Amino acid sequence: MAQPDLPAPAVAADSYTEDYYRHSCGPHEEWNRHEGAVIADYYVGAVRFKIGIEPGDRLVDLGTGRGELLAAALDAGAASAVGVEYSTAGVELAAKTLEAQRITDRARVVQADVRDTGLASAQADVVTLLDVVEHLTPAEIDQALAEVHRLLVPGARIVIHTLPNRLVYDVTYRLQRLARPSRWRSWPRQPRQPLELEMHVNEQTRGDLRRSLGRAGFHDVEVAYGEWRLDHLQEPVERLSRRLGRYRLTRPLGAADLWACARRPAG
Repeated sequence: MAQPDLPAPAVAADSYTEDYYRHSCGPHEEWNRHEGAVIADYYVGAVRFKIGIEPGDRLVDLGTGRGELLAAALDAGAASAVGVEYSTAGVELAAKTLEAQRITDRARVVQADVRDTGLASAQADVVTLLDVVEHLTPAEIDQALAEVHRLLVPGARIVIHTLPNRLVYDVTYRLQRLARPSRWRSWPRQPRQPLELEMHVNEQTRGDLRRSLGRAGFHDVEVAYGEWRLDHLQEPVERLSRRLGRYRLTRPLGAADLWACARRPAG
């Protein structure tokens, strides 16, 4: 849990219930079918194509949720994997994943706040935050990235994934709603789902992530648009987002997710 000197988190840990992890968090269907014994392709693909785990890497996954990334990283050759999760429900489900995967000798889950993990300094070759930063206020992101900086060995890297790219809601959806004939004005002013309104306290843009990583002292910052599209919007917006996402100049208004990678300076 959060250390006593930390302000209370913007989204309380007990907001993340077992029902949330089983029905609203990431690719939960695979976990529910197999109770952690089979890892969803999202995590396997993230490790292979985005995170780039190398044999012998030591991973720390902040906001690990059900813990699938830990198993995927070990399967890709990581030497060890530590998950940090402040939700009791998340910790319990992650423990089930580690047991089902038979990796309790190489992976563990720590119940702690991502702003102050209590882990030893300079112990990680890779630190990941998958679908976490949108749940943190700007001040909380700054604190979390300072903690990542401390956890990484010099020259090591951080990888972030976040959904949504805020521009799809605030620009693409809004303009489509305003531009449609009156029959489309029935679209809600707020396109976000109730759970997003409750938990997404700081949705990101490419520029937001760049600035946050720069402030935290990371170098070689790269932020790229992902391949996801929001699938709960009105069909005309979905069609437009798919089209916009195909081209470099319009991708910021169509791509629903973002990937960021940066390094702690080697010196």
